[in-house]
Amino acid sequence: MHTIHINSYSLPLVREIGFMHDKKGIYRHPDRKMEKINVFVFVIRGSIHVFEDGTEYRLTQGSYLFLKKDISHWGGDFYEPGTSWFYIHFYNSPETEKNEEDTEFVYFPKSSLIYEDTYETKLCLPKCGRISSPEFFVTKLKNLVTLYETPHPLRPIQLSLSTYQLFTVIYSGYIEEQNNSKNHVVINQMIEMLTNSEREKLTGEEIADSLGMNYAYLSTLFKKHTGKSVKRYQNEILIEKAVEMFRKNAGNVTEVSDALGFSNPFYFSRVFKKITGVSPTTYISESYKY
Repeated sequence: MHTIHINSYSLPLVREIGFMHDKKGIYRHPDRKMEKINVFVFVIRGSIHVFEDGTEYRLTQGSYLFLKKDISHWGGDFYEPGTSWFYIHFYNSPETEKNEEDTEFVYFPKSSLIYEDTYETKLCLPKCGRISSPEFFVTKLKNLVTLYETPHPLRPIQLSLSTYQLFTVIYSGYIEEQNNSKNHVVINQMIEMLTNSEREKLTGEEIADSLGMNYAYLSTLFKKHTGKSVKRYQNEILIEKAVEMFRKNAGNVTEVSDALGFSNPFYFSRVFKKITGVSPTTYISESYKY
């Protein structure tokens, strides 16, 4: 399966957007290999039959498909009479081309800060699927077509921004589906346990005993779905508490370090900088306090 990804800090660069309708069902998807262009297709009604590199896809009302650049794709059956669809042709941004090895975007909103490495990730767009709110999605696509046909000097940037927003709607639905999986139930239990623990840090043995599962398996599962080790996650929880204390003037570096159970302020400062990207003293000097 040829997946398409975009970096979390860059845009899909639009070449063309349009709407098509085959009233009589006399056409089918073109046979082609687009060297630089990715394709997004969303079906409003009817049916589209497509092959990509030998893999078959049948799109029906409310479904979408991404076709990857430089991979051959071709039509199978003729369109069903009355079939209508939107399409978007887009380039990868230069940043995406340079950063194929970026890790998958994962974000669990536990912190008031958004760390820099959150943006050093990629969104692997689901290859195909169905939109849960097609009417809303169609409205968004119609607005894109209108914008595409508008001779505005910022049209390329506005189109790419709006297309990015559209793709994140798809990605958001994909994340929600993943969160409902059995594995994510376990991950959410771990997150709740780690977040609400009265002790500063739980041991691997305590986590395993509480869930009745092997810790090596749990830690591997946790890293896979959150992009972080359990230790890193627990440290982030502590650093969030430190951030809140600094904002409220609830202590200096040494006092906050002691309150959170760190062995010494030097180790606390090292962990703080590793997670936030700045030292505690720098953060204090740069922040508003209340």
